[in-house]
Amino acid sequence: MRHYINLLASLATILILAAGSACSHKHLTPETPDTPLTPENYKPVMGNYSEISTTSKEPSGLCLAPNGDGFLVASDANGIDHVTWTGATTGFYNGKFDCEGVTIDPKTKDVYYVIENKQEVHRLVAPDYKKDELVRVIKDVGYGTNDGLEGITWYKNNTLLIGNQKKPVVLITYSLEKGETGRKDLTGGSLKEIADLCYDPVRDVLWIADSKNRTINLCTIDGKVLASYSVSFIDNGEGIYVDHAHKCIWVCDDTTGKIYKINFTNL
Repeated sequence: MRHYINLLASLATILILAAGSACSHKHLTPETPDTPLTPENYKPVMGNYSEISTTSKEPSGLCLAPNGDGFLVASDANGIDHVTWTGATTGFYNGKFDCEGVTIDPKTKDVYYVIENKQEVHRLVAPDYKKDELVRVIKDVGYGTNDGLEGITWYKNNTLLIGNQKKPVVLITYSLEKGETGRKDLTGGSLKEIADLCYDPVRDVLWIADSKNRTINLCTIDGKVLASYSVSFIDNGEGIYVDHAHKCIWVCDDTTGKIYKINFTNL
């Protein structure tokens, strides 16, 4: 009987320890981190990179293509191109206008793009992308210069984030329903320019490409820089797209026409 009682006690001890171990393991899983993930403590780690060649001329902006089969690329010289994941390039909406940034509404698939100098924001209506609507002209910054609208990204709640390159470096919040709802002058900060923008809805942060500093920058929604990553291997990185599916960030080079795949952990 004593042996039986001791055996039961031993089994009970083992079960208690196992339960404690299981609870501890569950607590340490990525789904339940010890410290809640916020833009301030989110620090992805940059790894190696590879590159793909395209025939897009002076690519200056990136977003996911409507069918998810590659990118839409804003071309300084040719409007908007479609580029596959391997670099095959075809025209998407081409013309002789200085297109510097492009983005897409993930629900409607409407495409938005900006024209520098004229300071115009346009919408291409899905699904055939033949109807081109003028959404807004932003005349009080960059108008008539080569320092104007350079980046655009879909944010949320029918809102766009738009970047004026420099003189001044300005981040504009634009509601499709209410018009401009916010503006942040980033001149004098660590960013020398806004070359492109990409909002990351997974982490609720904004990425800003700065081709003058040759960096890509993790920022809060109002443009506060949380971390900078050198991309000195890229001559003129003017387009950026955050890709969680491939665990990387893509950056296009306005000089060479190449698109760089930069791998990240904890993205």
